[in-house]
Amino acid sequence: MTHAGAEAIGDRATVATYPDSGDPVMATMPSPVQPEGPVLLGQVLADALADIGRPDARAGRPATCRACGDPAVWHRTADGRWVLMQPGGVPYHLVPTGQRWRIAGDGTAANLAPAAPDGTCRITHFAVCPLGAPPKAPHLLRLWRHGAARLGRLT
Repeated sequence: MTHAGAEAIGDRATVATYPDSGDPVMATMPSPVQPEGPVLLGQVLADALADIGRPDARAGRPATCRACGDPAVWHRTADGRWVLMQPGGVPYHLVPTGQRWRIAGDGTAANLAPAAPDGTCRITHFAVCPLGAPPKAPHLLRLWRHGAARLGRLT
């Protein structure tokens, strides 16, 4: 079997021509394996996903804040919106009520509102983005100042 426009000689075929002389470039062309029956798009896509792997939804979509350049992660909320989250967790007691987030097993970000469980929570990047207003909570302000100093916004 040869590609369209290729000249076959035994198991070799012309695959191109040299630009200077126009002489043919001969190469061995393996015969492609032909599937039995029709090719199903769903199976092709499933095979491709198996080869490349699926991204872990819990990990979110890595991003960079367009304002300050800090790394962050996009997560979808239960109502279908996207929220830009800071990487890593923060102890709950350092984050004000209403700014505590949890990432569910499926990668969905949920605001914990008044809940105050033990352990860590996540915060949005916007709570500590150095190009935004400084937060009032001491720990978040410390994170904000660190980013602002990195950008040269603090003197």
